[in-house]
Amino acid sequence: MAGGNDLNERWGVVGHAWAVDSLERAIAAGRAAQSFLITGPHGVGKTTLARALARRLECTNANPPCGVCNACVKLQKNISPDVRVLEGVPPNWKFEKLGMVAPPRSDDREKRTLRIEQIRDLDNWLATAPFENKYKVAILRRFEESNDATSNAFLKTLEEPPKNAYLVLTAQDASLLLPTIASRCQRLVLRPLPLETVERALQEKWGVARQDAQLLARLSGGRLGWAVRASADLKLLAARADALAALSALWRDGRAERLTRAGDLAKESAELPQLLELWLTWWRDVLLIQSGDGARVTNVDHQEELRAQAEGL
Repeated sequence: MAGGNDLNERWGVVGHAWAVDSLERAIAAGRAAQSFLITGPHGVGKTTLARALARRLECTNANPPCGVCNACVKLQKNISPDVRVLEGVPPNWKFEKLGMVAPPRSDDREKRTLRIEQIRDLDNWLATAPFENKYKVAILRRFEESNDATSNAFLKTLEEPPKNAYLVLTAQDASLLLPTIASRCQRLVLRPLPLETVERALQEKWGVARQDAQLLARLSGGRLGWAVRASADLKLLAARADALAALSALWRDGRAERLTRAGDLAKESAELPQLLELWLTWWRDVLLIQSGDGARVTNVDHQEELRAQAEGL
């Protein structure tokens, strides 16, 4: 079997070599499970691995996934009739008017619900034979967004999946799902990648400048998917700049102004968690510099401000 780097390159997955190797060995030996649960933080690569698994299963050439056969090409373009990606829909979503396919998310924290209507539609799709390939593959993203009715309906599908179908669930953590669902799946737990791996991938595969890649790798905390999105979405870095500017202003304000600002922030419940996470990275950096461990600083583009603040506390 090919080495880890060669295998990952063929699968089109950066990092998580142990997971790719485990799946490859199981498929090659004909003992792959029909149901998988891939868990890990948002942006760590769960959906990327699920799509790569689908390519491996559907590829028609030797040494799969080849990347050039009709099945691989259609999967890369997300137009395969035998692979369906399902995720929750926004509140008040009208299926009869808008259909079953959810729109792109505005951000990782957008509130969604995977609804029972989507599971019933999926069951009808799975009940038919594959259109062009050997199998049907259903990828259910962020299954923790399913309600009890949805989970119970899908449990019946998991208990008796069609013989020519594979089911791949993704979630932040298995504990967020019904135990009866998690126990019926082969689990793969993805961890954040080394920052050097993220930085190198951003430069080599996405053409990000070295300095920007270093910053994005640090900010991502090892979540390559987040880093790639941030490299192409100026709004993410603009929101970070606003958050750090607000923190700087608070540092200069008095106690009364800070209490007023705290009251205002409490009304911004949707944005508050991300703001506080960014602020925590700043104070962590201050503590790291104070302890002489500046090499692990996240906000590498604000080194001077961080050192000044560390010296003044």
